[in-house]
Amino acid sequence: MIKHIWFDIEGTLTIRSDEFNKAHNQLRYKTFAEIVGKPLTEELKQKFEKLYAKCGSNSAVFRSLGCTSDFWQIRFNTLDKTKYYVPIKTVYTTLEKLKEKISISIFTNLKPDEIENILKIIQIDKGWFTFIISGDDIKERKPELDGFYEIIKRTGLPPAEILYVGDRVSVDIIPAKKVGMKTCLVWDKSNEADYSFEKFEDILSIF
Repeated sequence: MIKHIWFDIEGTLTIRSDEFNKAHNQLRYKTFAEIVGKPLTEELKQKFEKLYAKCGSNSAVFRSLGCTSDFWQIRFNTLDKTKYYVPIKTVYTTLEKLKEKISISIFTNLKPDEIENILKIIQIDKGWFTFIISGDDIKERKPELDGFYEIIKRTGLPPAEILYVGDRVSVDIIPAKKVGMKTCLVWDKSNEADYSFEKFEDILSIF
């Protein structure tokens, strides 16, 4: 029986538009080129993508290159989210209904100021969430397990009674499963997750 739901934010409570993906990729590649001290070429972009596939997240890529845990998140904060994010009615109404049934919380790699910024843009009330764990609250960001163990500690529940909802298999679903949590993938389908829904509002069907 699930007693507490934890949500990722970026890509989970938000939808990545083509415009966002373009700006996001430009920032990732440009940052990578700066760190390795090489010109930005197609070959270098491919090298980054291979490293991303190996490490599992942008934060982990730059951490593997000797950068601090929050290095990528500081760079990510420079993207003007008001250009790319809009409130999504189905996300809002789903969370509104869920919070009346069960405790909901947030665990994300984002920095605390960016959590507040994005929640305001998508018009989700911060007060709806019992707990909010940022990437700054743990030693290492996802896909490392630090944050998932912190979830268990904060809720005081057995992992099997906790549901983690995210949009990426390697960063959200697999790590949550490793610590024994139930998992839910949104905006896509995957056999890796206990539940997977292409429509966000279908989360309600679990309850």
